[in-house]
Amino acid sequence: MSLSFEPMFAGGWLLVVLVVVLLAAALAWSGQRLLRRDARPGARRTWWRRTALAVVTAVIMAGPSVPATQARPVSNIEIYMVVDRTGSMAAEDWNGGPDNGGGIRLDGVRQDMAAIRDAFPAARFSIISLDSAAARELPLTNDINAVSSWINSLQQEPTDRSDGSSLERALPSLTQDLRASSENTPEAARLVYIFSDGEPTDGGGGASDAKAAGLSWENLSSMLSGGAVLGYGTPEGARMREFTVGRTTAPDAEPAYITDPDTGEPAVSVPDTDELQSVASGLGVPYFQRTGGDDDAPTKDFTDVDVTEVFSEGREHFNRRTYLTWPLGAVASLLLVWELMALIGADRAAARLTRSGPGGAVPGPAIPASRPRGTVPASGAPMGGAR
Repeated sequence: MSLSFEPMFAGGWLLVVLVVVLLAAALAWSGQRLLRRDARPGARRTWWRRTALAVVTAVIMAGPSVPATQARPVSNIEIYMVVDRTGSMAAEDWNGGPDNGGGIRLDGVRQDMAAIRDAFPAARFSIISLDSAAARELPLTNDINAVSSWINSLQQEPTDRSDGSSLERALPSLTQDLRASSENTPEAARLVYIFSDGEPTDGGGGASDAKAAGLSWENLSSMLSGGAVLGYGTPEGARMREFTVGRTTAPDAEPAYITDPDTGEPAVSVPDTDELQSVASGLGVPYFQRTGGDDDAPTKDFTDVDVTEVFSEGREHFNRRTYLTWPLGAVASLLLVWELMALIGADRAAARLTRSGPGGAVPGPAIPASRPRGTVPASGAPMGGAR
């Protein structure tokens, strides 16, 4: 542990040098009076006391310190969100649909993602979006503002770019992330949340590719500490509005819906609950069907994770400096008290001199009052010689 100096105040060494110069000038000026041979008793002691106070002040400003490493508990929770934003997630069966004051499935996704974000404010988040392909849109981060921004800007994929999808298309990216976390931070608690209606529209292509690569939901379960699969939609399903980037629809215009190529009529998306339950079973996490109705499970049912143990294990180490100012401050306080007592004594001495000066009662022999010429004092001796 090596002692070094690092100024604590803004201005750094420039301010320290300026203060030292001013203190030295003040000591030199007072020394001309206090260090003279004919100075009052105790003057030299006063100068040395003030010199000691100036030195202690300069040393405090120079910031004597020793390096130290400190650790504080941090959250080791990592939350991985897989968000389905295919056209089916725009089905109008969330909380009764737009015609009944509700919305689309993605509205429910936003609400649930926000609930998870709020339940784990110190966690690190990663988001994988899923449409025709899977993309890691938010790498693992503890920037809660970035997470909020992504949630607020969530939209369905453009209809003209839709080419079918399935949950298995997210397996390569999710597997890579979880394996890397398991190797680099084995002490972390990894939670996976999947938001989808489970409806596969790629003809099984994603499942075939995952199987050929040796990837499965079951392979991920050993790396997880929890999470949930959240499914969206009602058993009856609903129509899905088209979405084109940059195109706005007039408020009174009839909305355009995604059509079924076989019939030419608006297609109806029905959630595939069997697929969602299969994914939840493979991951070893619970499954919740979400419709926005009163019978939905409260969000605490899938955010209630005991984080006490996780927080106790996580430690963030950082370097800092421990300043040794308090003992010097104690010395400076004692010197200031000493200086204050000396000033009080000097003030009292000055007050006594003032009271005994001109206009005051000066002690000494009394001066007799004048008498008429020729009078005889009480002793009988003549005054001024009698003729």
